Amino acid sequence: MRKCSVGSRVLVSDSWISKKAQSGLMDLVPVQAPEDLRRNVLYEALRCSSSDAESIPDHLKLPLCVTRFWFQYRQQNHLDHQTNMSCLQALILGFVYGEADADPEFKARIDGLEPGGSRLQLDVAHAFSQWQNCMRQSLHLNQLLSFPLPEPQCSWLYCGPLLHKLQNALLSHTSTFTELKVLLAERRRVLLETSLQSAGVGPSGDDEGWQTQTRKKRMN
Repeated sequence: MRKCSVGSRVLVSDSWISKKAQSGLMDLVPVQAPEDLRRNVLYEALRCSSSDAESIPDHLKLPLCVTRFWFQYRQQNHLDHQTNMSCLQALILGFVYGEADADPEFKARIDGLEPGGSRLQLDVAHAFSQWQNCMRQSLHLNQLLSFPLPEPQCSWLYCGPLLHKLQNALLSHTSTFTELKVLLAERRRVLLETSLQSAGVGPSGDDEGWQTQTRKKRMN
């Protein structure tokens, strides 16, 4: 192999590079990790497992894994349980509301809710802001990992004014969640219950699932 020296550096001659490139020895082909491995990296970052997401529709896997991560963080670091639960319920009801073929009566009932007042509730705004930040960073990680999970349609995932008035109604009247749930068709009701269970709460929208998980951790 012919080399030519320039100062203290050693440069490989152009003719040698050309020959090696033609022989294929210098072709650099990026090797991508298997999809299941990349997906597990994402799940691990969000502190969930494939079993947690297996019953969730593909287009909601990432949003609901993010919501689970966010809710667990809120429960551990923000002790206003009622705010945490009402924000969680509002987010998941918002996911169902945003579906292309959502039940018209269900949507009309949410659209007809009264705004919660002229003053913004800072604790609620902070909770939703934390969720948005978790979602944003998870979207970036999903992109970095070459989309092991389908990227959701972000335009229907989050609508601030709708979620704030929905959260206010859920916090003010404990029956609101059940009233909205019964307006859903069976498959949407199942989706709602599955989504809640994936976040660690009971299918009725209470925190039974979360409390059970917490007790088990304390016992261990």
